Amino acid sequence: MFSSLPSARLFGFGLLAIVLSAASITNAQDSPRDDIMIANFEDHSYGSWKPEGEAFGTLPAEGTFAGQMEVTGYEGKYLVNSFRGGDRSTGTLTSPPTLLERDYVTFLIGGGAHAGETCVNLLVDGEVVRTATGPNQTSGGSERLLRAHWDVKEFAGKRGVFQVIDQHRGGWGHINLDDIWASDQASGIPAEDITKGPDLRTFASYEEIGYDQPFRPQFHFTSLRNWLNDPNGMVYLDGEYHLFFQHNPLDKVWGNMTWGHAVSKDMLHWKQLPHAILPYAGGTIFSGTAAVDVDNTLGVQQGGNKTLVAAFTFAKQPFYQAMAYSTDRGRSFSLWNEGQAIVPNQGYDPGERDPKIFWHKPSQKWVMVLWVKQAKPGRVLFFNSEDLQNWKEVSQFDRDWVFECMDLVQLPIDGDPKNTKWLLYDASFEYEIGEFDGKTFTTDHKVYRGDYGPNYYAAQSFNNMPDGRCVSIGWMRGDNHPFLKEDMPFNQQMSFPTTMDFRTTEEGLKLYRWPVQEIESLYEETLSLGKTDLAAASAKLQTFPAELVDLSIEFAADNTTELVLYLRGEKIEYREGAFNYAGTTVPAKPIDGVVSLRVLVDRASVELFANEGAAVSTHYATFEPLNRSLGLSSKQDVRIRTLTVHRLMSAW
Repeated sequence: MFSSLPSARLFGFGLLAIVLSAASITNAQDSPRDDIMIANFEDHSYGSWKPEGEAFGTLPAEGTFAGQMEVTGYEGKYLVNSFRGGDRSTGTLTSPPTLLERDYVTFLIGGGAHAGETCVNLLVDGEVVRTATGPNQTSGGSERLLRAHWDVKEFAGKRGVFQVIDQHRGGWGHINLDDIWASDQASGIPAEDITKGPDLRTFASYEEIGYDQPFRPQFHFTSLRNWLNDPNGMVYLDGEYHLFFQHNPLDKVWGNMTWGHAVSKDMLHWKQLPHAILPYAGGTIFSGTAAVDVDNTLGVQQGGNKTLVAAFTFAKQPFYQAMAYSTDRGRSFSLWNEGQAIVPNQGYDPGERDPKIFWHKPSQKWVMVLWVKQAKPGRVLFFNSEDLQNWKEVSQFDRDWVFECMDLVQLPIDGDPKNTKWLLYDASFEYEIGEFDGKTFTTDHKVYRGDYGPNYYAAQSFNNMPDGRCVSIGWMRGDNHPFLKEDMPFNQQMSFPTTMDFRTTEEGLKLYRWPVQEIESLYEETLSLGKTDLAAASAKLQTFPAELVDLSIEFAADNTTELVLYLRGEKIEYREGAFNYAGTTVPAKPIDGVVSLRVLVDRASVELFANEGAAVSTHYATFEPLNRSLGLSSKQDVRIRTLTVHRLMSAW
């Protein structure tokens, strides 16, 4: 997004060139000099700046043009906005020579991220020495302007010319600019010298942020800063769980998609690392998978470190599937074949995306599962490869329900690893159960629901698990959380990791999900009750306040039983054979006269696991920070069989 010349070798331009500073960089002087206004366009005039072409018109824009998303983040009433005439208009806007009298130039910038085509350049002695683009490259995005700066100390005393360029026709073919200052203090996103090499990452300033904010989840993963969404590339390698994830390094809203990266020894205590795969060549990095190339089929292994490969969607229309690899345990990645397609766009949809890859041992081939078409019907393609480079389509799977972020995993039935079926699910966690021979997925066409809540999306499972478990994590998608309202430095969280397996039920084979056992390492204090009546159980609960909770309850029930569980002001009701919470119904019919529920409560979430995980529901929640109360109530004489409450420690 923001870069300094010359161009960034392997990484191209844009977001790859950003480095977020660890702290605001200040001048060495004890008292910084006053800032100097270069331009703010508030007199509704370009003054001595010279516009050419159609895009900039003859006057600054008064906010948003017709047909444009709402422009925000600028100062005052007017700004430079080249959307005049739409994204097909082009032009330039050039300043008169300006004396560079301070260490930094700061400005607000937005619009398209097309290097050399939608940008602002600084010219000194007729040469472009600094450049910056807007943040947006693909559909969606935001018209919000962001604060950025250039370090111009080396040009002190020289005159510079600012040139705003719009030469891109098509999506995000415009540039927004406002509030340009000369200053001895840096503010916003710095544009560092990208010739320093590929170790630069958009991460340094994150290290000053901790996990102690009042609404920061304490045992769910969140990015240190800014927006996250889909989990990507979940894989285990050499004692570490890797969680890659969709991340916006620059803002708390969706955009600038980059692969964030975190590692953990136990899926609870995560350490966020520098970004793994960054945008290049005008496209961003959408979702995908990471896998361990155990047999070195790609042929790039160095020493004893197994190669970690990452298949991802290169999001520049039409989207295609590309690959990167790491020979140092995921600490750095190189683009395979300079980021060119390993699977070109197949022609079904410009947005074909989210490759899932894994090694299929019986056939000794790699498998890719790729969503290519939405209803009706939706389509998933299956590919095979022997070397990760050359992929051949081997089958199609057409269903109305399939849409993006597909996952395909083999699961045991009733705990027997020799008796298995395959699970195929999509981003919304609808799923089918069937057989897979390495090429074709065959089912009885029955579709099931894997999560009943509103906030579970785009789940993926870990490749290469060391103990045979299948563990998945989903993105808790939604805006019904306190993060933005409470001005947290991040936005969105991941779900708690859950195991997945099949179990035989009266209704046939079903998927069960359950929190990973590693949560036990966070247990701080426990209240445990055996058989008792509800009143006694509630009285005990009221003496055990807790903020972070892992609660399990079993109670005798029939189809008329009603019960209410209170958790920090939230109410979960059981009636008519189901739990009801926040407008969601979670089926939980009595089994042999007993109903069970497990609930995980973090600072911003509630996750329900009914009847040992037969039905799961994932929710954001907003609690009063000081409300730690727990309780039970019923108008009936409900018998409690067991009640266990663990007060949890923070994972941070």
